[in-house]
Amino acid sequence: MVLKQLEIQGFKSFPDRTRILIEPGITAVVGPNGSGKSNISDAIRWVLGETSSRQLRGSGKMEDVIFGGTQMRGAMGFASVALTVNNSDRRLDIDADEVVIGRKYYRSGESEYTLNGQAVRLKDIYELLLDTGVGRDGYSIIGQGRIAEIVGAKSAERREIFEEASGIAKYRYRKNEAEHRLASAEENLERLRDILGELEGRVGPLEKECAKANRFLEFSARRKELEVTLWMDSMRRARDVVREEQRKYEAGQADYDRLTEEIGRIDEESGSLREDMQRIAIEIERCNADIRSITEEMSGADSQIAVLNNDIAHNHASMESLQKEREQSAAGQEQIAQEIAENRSKIETARQKIEGLETAIRDLQSQLETIQTDNLRSGERRGAVTAAMAQLTERQTEARVTAAAKKSAVEAATARLQAASHEQQEAAENLKKQQEEQKENTEYLKKLEETLARLENIKNGLSMKLQKRRQHLQQADDAEQTVTREIEHDENRLQILRDLEKNMEGYPHSVKSVMKAANDRRLPGILGTVSNLLTVQRGYETAIETALGASMQNIVVTGEASAKQAIAYLKDTRSGRATFLPLDTVRGQTFHGSLSGSAVVASSLVRCDEKYEGIVAFLLGRIIVVDDLNEASKVARELGYRNRVVTVDGQVINAGGSFTGGSTAKSVGIFSRRQEIEELRQNIEKLKKQQQTAQDETDRCKAEVDALTAELTAAESEALTAGGDKIRAEMEQNRLNGAVSQLCAAQQLLAGETDSLQQQIDSDRAEAEKMQAEDERIAAQLEAYADELSRITAGDDSFLQTRTRLSDELGAARMEHLAEENNIALAQAAIDTLESRTGETSQRAQEIQQSLQALQQLNEQNLSKIEQIQKDKQTCQSRIAEKEQAIREAAKRRLEREQASAEQNRRVRTISDQREKLSQEMARLIERKANAETEYDQASAKLWEEYELTQTQAQELCIPFENSGELRRLVTEVRGKIRELGNVNVGAIEEYREVKERYDFLHTQVSDVEKSRGELLRMISELSGEMREIFTASFKTINENFGRIFREMFGGGDAHLELSDPDNVLESGIDITVAPPGKVIKNLSALSGGEQALVAISIYFAILAVNPAPFCILDEIEAALDDVNVVRYAQYLRRICDKTQFIVITHRRGTMEAADILYGVTMQEDGVSKLLRLDLEHVDASLVS
Repeated sequence: MVLKQLEIQGFKSFPDRTRILIEPGITAVVGPNGSGKSNISDAIRWVLGETSSRQLRGSGKMEDVIFGGTQMRGAMGFASVALTVNNSDRRLDIDADEVVIGRKYYRSGESEYTLNGQAVRLKDIYELLLDTGVGRDGYSIIGQGRIAEIVGAKSAERREIFEEASGIAKYRYRKNEAEHRLASAEENLERLRDILGELEGRVGPLEKECAKANRFLEFSARRKELEVTLWMDSMRRARDVVREEQRKYEAGQADYDRLTEEIGRIDEESGSLREDMQRIAIEIERCNADIRSITEEMSGADSQIAVLNNDIAHNHASMESLQKEREQSAAGQEQIAQEIAENRSKIETARQKIEGLETAIRDLQSQLETIQTDNLRSGERRGAVTAAMAQLTERQTEARVTAAAKKSAVEAATARLQAASHEQQEAAENLKKQQEEQKENTEYLKKLEETLARLENIKNGLSMKLQKRRQHLQQADDAEQTVTREIEHDENRLQILRDLEKNMEGYPHSVKSVMKAANDRRLPGILGTVSNLLTVQRGYETAIETALGASMQNIVVTGEASAKQAIAYLKDTRSGRATFLPLDTVRGQTFHGSLSGSAVVASSLVRCDEKYEGIVAFLLGRIIVVDDLNEASKVARELGYRNRVVTVDGQVINAGGSFTGGSTAKSVGIFSRRQEIEELRQNIEKLKKQQQTAQDETDRCKAEVDALTAELTAAESEALTAGGDKIRAEMEQNRLNGAVSQLCAAQQLLAGETDSLQQQIDSDRAEAEKMQAEDERIAAQLEAYADELSRITAGDDSFLQTRTRLSDELGAARMEHLAEENNIALAQAAIDTLESRTGETSQRAQEIQQSLQALQQLNEQNLSKIEQIQKDKQTCQSRIAEKEQAIREAAKRRLEREQASAEQNRRVRTISDQREKLSQEMARLIERKANAETEYDQASAKLWEEYELTQTQAQELCIPFENSGELRRLVTEVRGKIRELGNVNVGAIEEYREVKERYDFLHTQVSDVEKSRGELLRMISELSGEMREIFTASFKTINENFGRIFREMFGGGDAHLELSDPDNVLESGIDITVAPPGKVIKNLSALSGGEQALVAISIYFAILAVNPAPFCILDEIEAALDDVNVVRYAQYLRRICDKTQFIVITHRRGTMEAADILYGVTMQEDGVSKLLRLDLEHVDASLVS
């Protein structure tokens, strides 16, 4: 590998392109000081990658290498150096025989490196030259004054040249790279683990959002296909409709013109007949007006009958409910009577038992008195004791009977008190419920009364207003009929235009309805249609009509409230739909961009009141008008197909790029028609105003009559319904009042009974306790008397036993008598309760009967009203029949008058009908065509606005479909699915993909970095081992060569190299020890300058002997040597030049004599270096360029 050529341009003192051919052997560069010799060495060093300008003898800025100019020459803008190397031995790792290394630097700071013309990095060049001895850090280039640095440098600083020579520079480079990569890997590993932890918390939620967003995009793509297909199908159908309607219109126009001419000829012959027909028509119209008036009177009959029938049905339902309640009440009375009979039977049975018990008690009393009398006779004391015991026994029996009776009364009263409390609670709940219902029904009844009063006032007011309005209607109708229809059709076109203007032909029914209502002052705030509010610059009528399209039929209103009122009117009257433009909400934008040629904004071609400027800007502010279609195409392209462009003759380029155009009929537009009407109306303006005034008045009066009639009918129906509701509410109120009264009375009775029972319980309980104590006291006395009597009778036990038995039987009989009396009292109380309930039931039955009678009477009244309404209806029908008969008679008279010219008039009517139908059909054709064009434009605009697609692009997205209905269903279905998704974050897809990819990538990177870390540690260890072995062997060889060459250069002496730290071969410094002949040198600084240079040259040659560089550039390294040593130096160069190509920069004759080729550097021009080549072998000098 040797140098072949060096090309310099703009580098330092070489502004011109200079090529230096370099041959094998020794090439010497000579010249005076400052001529630029060393710039050649700097150029080679610079092209091989030197990045420090100071190493190139600069001031610190790389810009210093660029030729800075002279007094005669300007500064260069760049510096360029190209070095051509012979690589036939493939020492450089490039598959090429020649390698051209180039470098270029600009004053802007940009730098370029090339290899064989291909751009590369500085790193690529550095790695290419590793271990070749060539390069910015190699030992192949020894700059001026640098040879002494080998000796003067510190021991550690000398390692670089030795490492390069020993061939471990690339290993150290790789080791350093590996260590840098290892440190970076450690840092990256820590950073990656932190980032990976953060990403783990985001992947899950983003995955869900991504799935949702993917479904959204899938549905959106499907919706796009379906919508584009649907819109393209709409455009296709609209285009077909436009073509068909245009063809029909042109054919109809021809027929219309022909019929108009024929009618004109016939009208001239039948003027008088028309007057008769007009008079008869007026008569017929009056009859029709009478029929309408009668029909209005009848209009509410059916609704009134329906309301009355509904009330009758409702009353029947109420009667059935009351009848069922009465039947249930009767069944309850039977059960009560049965219970009363059972209780009376119980009383009778108890009374019979009491009579038997009373007889038994008398017998027992008689027997007891008898044995006592007999006992008295047997002894005075015993008689006294016996009498006393008899009295006490009597008193004891009475006390026991009283106590038992009181206990029984307490138990019965307690049971009744509990029952009464329960009944009182139920009664209180029922009373509260009934009172709430009573309150609600009272309020409802009050509202019904107020409603009836209000409806009655409304009916009276409406009746008065209706009567006045009917009088006004009759007057207006008479005034309208008196206005003669004397307006003649001066020409065929005038007739067509007048009919279109009067009937608003070309407008949908909804617009006509709103405008009519506005004219009748029923809709305030209606300012008019767009076409009526604009004045178009002459010549642009067709362009503006085309630009507006269906928007000409939009209705301008004063504000949002007027628009809402008009929409409500259309909804109520079922008159269709219309578009309204409120002045306070519509905001337009006007195009302010630059336009070329004849292009102008459409809004600038119309005039209007300044308050409509916002409407004009909204409709025309972004539409461009040009002269022809070619210019339209140019303007549309300039605007990026974002604006609609219209030509003067009505051709259109829509937003998005679609074209609409073709032929248009003359003066078929609204603006054109209005322009011509203004010119033709002058002859008939007075009569037309009179006719319009009368017609407007009639329409207004008729509308008011219709509205008042409808309001009156509705008020009457509402009054009938409210009346029936009031009767039913009153009956319900009566029922609730009775129920509340009964419950209040029952509650008061129960409260009194409760108090009485509580007092009775307290009294009976005290009396029972008192009798119990009396019984105990008497029992003690009886026991004392019994003991005494036992002593007196001394064993006469029969008397005592008999008396005791009779006393016990008498007590038992009295107790049973008392129990039966209590049973009688309980049964009688039950009878009293049942009889009170019977009274309540009877009262409720009377109320039900009264309600039934009232409902029956109300139904009879309603039936009577229905019968009267039907009679009135029949009377109205008879009147209508009379009017219809009058109409038939008038028609018959008209036919009689037409017999003379029947054929002529028949032809007029036939042709007129045909022409009228044709005119209407033509208007409908225009409307359908305009609607189709609007549909086409809207679909085209949607394609661009929604998806920015032209028709050609949209056609590619269309999909097959069965029919339009199915396609719309699919669109609706997809839109529904999109709505079901709710809020969608479409960015989550990309975010999830990025986060997931980053997560996976980082996860993989962590593994890779950990793996790389291990590999780097292993590689560093291996490189260190290899470097140690290679450097040790190379250093030994260099040391041996150094001693040999030193002796050769100095003519004796001794020299060697030592490692300052033998244990750390890879980091150790290198010490130099020398001993010239006859000298002892302890420090290298003790050597003279020439000796130091010679030592350094010896070391340099020792290195070359181990690893010869392919070429060396030596810049005055022998400058410090004497002539003898220069000769030695030159001879050694000559000896080794077969292995290394030398380029020496020198002033010394000995070196020059050893060179094969001499290059002389001169400065014929100040500051500009030139080369002169001298081939010593052929002694041929030539100027190098």
